Amino acid sequence: MKKGKMKKAIALGLCAVMTAAMLTGCKGSGNTAATGNGNSSDKGGTSEAKSVTLKVVDWESDEMNAAIQDAFNNVFTKEHPNIKVEIVKGSYSDYGQQLAGMITAGEAPDVFQGGYDMAASFYQKNLLTDWTDKVAAEPDFTKSLYEGTMSGWQLDGKTYGFPSLVNVYGVFYNKDLLAAAGIKEPTADWTWDDLWAMAEKLKKPSEEKFGLYGLDTSGFGIANISTSYGGAPLMDKLMGTTKVTVDDKFMEQAAKIQGMIADGTLPKRTYEVTNQNSMFEAGEMALLYYGQWEVDSLLKNCPDLNWGYAPTPQGPDGRTTTYDTVGWMSPKNLAHPEETWELIKFMSSDLYQTVLKATPVAPCAHSASASVFYDVMKEKGHPEVAEAVQVMMETKTKNGVRYAADWSSDAGKVWDPTYNDILDGVSKEPVTKLQDVANQINAIIAGN
Repeated sequence: MKKGKMKKAIALGLCAVMTAAMLTGCKGSGNTAATGNGNSSDKGGTSEAKSVTLKVVDWESDEMNAAIQDAFNNVFTKEHPNIKVEIVKGSYSDYGQQLAGMITAGEAPDVFQGGYDMAASFYQKNLLTDWTDKVAAEPDFTKSLYEGTMSGWQLDGKTYGFPSLVNVYGVFYNKDLLAAAGIKEPTADWTWDDLWAMAEKLKKPSEEKFGLYGLDTSGFGIANISTSYGGAPLMDKLMGTTKVTVDDKFMEQAAKIQGMIADGTLPKRTYEVTNQNSMFEAGEMALLYYGQWEVDSLLKNCPDLNWGYAPTPQGPDGRTTTYDTVGWMSPKNLAHPEETWELIKFMSSDLYQTVLKATPVAPCAHSASASVFYDVMKEKGHPEVAEAVQVMMETKTKNGVRYAADWSSDAGKVWDPTYNDILDGVSKEPVTKLQDVANQINAIIAGN
């Protein structure tokens, strides 16, 4: 489930071998002789109870896929005996590009996994089934999801996908190292000032040890802090962004982060992060800002590590969390839209009632099923994880973790070099320079 902040979540992909298998396995299954609006062109559908096999592609682990397939076989198909479901496992090389080509060729799976940014891009390219009418006919379905989690799956009044698992970002802490430093463990109502004070006390520049690792110091991460201090969001809208804003609150927090990088409290923007998780798991790190999916690894691999988890801190104006959902979408021109609709509802809700018991990597957008994740955390002896994640799931103010637009790479080319050099102290430009860069990004947006 590791999407969100992770690099490989940005570079989604299907391997070539799997693509060849899908070209054979999916043909005639999920994308032939149908309209693109969710209405079957033949008169089959569920009413005639035809036996159909639907294909699903995701990037999950073998362990999670086994749990998902079990849920298909023993829950979904028992409720829909005419529908069988098969998983075709994905990977992370050229995923989006290959799926786009397969949709165009009419060879895509019936349901596939993706991030909200990928979904928006595919929708704007007219590659996805529009589920708007189905959602309108069954409003209770989307009402069962956590508030705000549908935001990344709707644009221009259309619904083209559904959230499944949700990444939240908090702070893992080593209880023994905090106790040795005379620092109290964080609580669910802690503040950014509390975190900065802890990190300041924990840093050891002479040993090249930082006080806090993993903090999202990108522009999106700074916006999470600045909005909790009353600042404007970096993006005016999560979907269909028309403007980015770097206001005084943003620059104030950027300058604060710049200072903490300079004094060794935080790593530089260019810091190599590949070993930070293993450092935490080895008991060498006191504070790690990271996504909740690390919980699964800690529970499996670190039975003797004395650790805890706290939510993203809050500011004077409350808490802001990162919007980062993955979910399910379907290609246009489905051969079996009615059956696929039943499947996609299941995959965005009851699927996780059993899956999260086997692989508790994340809460899901479906509020009733998310409780399974909380219950498992409590059973595993980490009620603070359940509390922290639930607090973040229920936080109303959310900022995107990335741009959901095809102009995002152009924006990054403009923003990243200047931004990184300013925060790392390489450039002598003041943080106010970021307002000029924001204006350049707005020009890019206007030109698209």
